[in-house]
Amino acid sequence: MAAQMNAIAIRADSNTLRSEEERLRGLLAERLDIHTRFASLPGTRALLVSPIGTGLPKGLVVDRSANAAERISLYVHLAAHIALKHDLPLVTIVESRADPTSGDANGHRDADQLARAMWWGTAAGPREGWPGRRSYLLRPFLASRPVRSGLRVVLLLLRRLYYAARANRLLGGTFVARWLRDALCVTAVVCAAPELVASARASRPRA
Repeated sequence: MAAQMNAIAIRADSNTLRSEEERLRGLLAERLDIHTRFASLPGTRALLVSPIGTGLPKGLVVDRSANAAERISLYVHLAAHIALKHDLPLVTIVESRADPTSGDANGHRDADQLARAMWWGTAAGPREGWPGRRSYLLRPFLASRPVRSGLRVVLLLLRRLYYAARANRLLGGTFVARWLRDALCVTAVVCAAPELVASARASRPRA
């Protein structure tokens, strides 16, 4: 059973998640002038470095071990930091895997709150047109850790059956296929970043 669950988890980084990660990374570059690269950052998920002056690009370094779902959550969270004007000249925003320091805790809590509203489409992002996920049906279920973990397993099994039965030949491009892809993406991201549905106090520290 454990081996089967591991196999499901490995396939969870789907084409939909990878496409969404690439799309949001492109939005960061296009709308916020953030240039992203990947490197090994032990103990740290990401670093956002602001330049000395306005009009210059920002540099985002993401830990290469972060999967697509975690990267998506980071992009939304960092966009919230920028919307809150935390990206001051020469300031580095550190997304640690441990608790934030006392001086950073309030800023991260505020960014968590705004990122949650941005993710669910209930608040404007740092630029007009930031994409929100209006998954009203899923959101209440994802608020509970046991429920969202079980829901993700069910959705992954449905996806496996969907392709095993070759249902994509009949349902590809339909509402059912789109809903399944979106539900898997939303659930995976919230599993990686529970603060998107929970209070900041309940969600930290992050794994």
